[in-house]
Amino acid sequence: MTAARTRFPDVSRTDAGVALVTPLYVGTPELQRAEVERVLAPYRNGPLPEGFLSVSVFTSTEGENVLTYAQWTSDEAYRAFVRDGGLGEPGENTTEPVRYKLYRGRVLEPGSVPTALVAPVFDVDGRDRQRRSIDNLVDGPLGTPFPGLVASHFHMSLDGTRVLNWAEWVDEAAHEGFMKSSRPKECLEAITMPGVRGIGGKRYVLADAVGR
Repeated sequence: MTAARTRFPDVSRTDAGVALVTPLYVGTPELQRAEVERVLAPYRNGPLPEGFLSVSVFTSTEGENVLTYAQWTSDEAYRAFVRDGGLGEPGENTTEPVRYKLYRGRVLEPGSVPTALVAPVFDVDGRDRQRRSIDNLVDGPLGTPFPGLVASHFHMSLDGTRVLNWAEWVDEAAHEGFMKSSRPKECLEAITMPGVRGIGGKRYVLADAVGR
């Protein structure tokens, strides 16, 4: 099967056994573009790897960071691809992805098309804190609509140390409006508990993607 271009990844697709998320600081818009091409090159031509579903590469709006979100049927399939040299020779920017699994979330504006992504991460102490922090947000301040917030999809890292909020926005202005509202304070209150530490997140736009 050959590659096909996609829009934002469907993070809730049922055949995705693992989401591999790689945040990377590169420094300049030129290096962002080069990193996008480096990440996507193994999937551009020819048959796609066994177990591969999609890879989406986002660039931060301030021009310094790249975020890769890849879906595979299993981590074993991805590791086999890497062992077989599918990614080519390791480069200067090669870094190990964080393994996540979608836990729960809300689609708040069905039919709206996201053009901006914000992906804050929490550093947490174990499975219980992962679940409690997500439940508090989804059943609280991020469970009700806010203008321009298309969806929030919460992921738990497989090692129990992180939570990722995959928040899709119609545009950057909508997120800016959110940040000026009372919602960020409400979100902070919802996750204020021992064993949960917010790391923060940047605004991104989709640079390119390949999927089945």
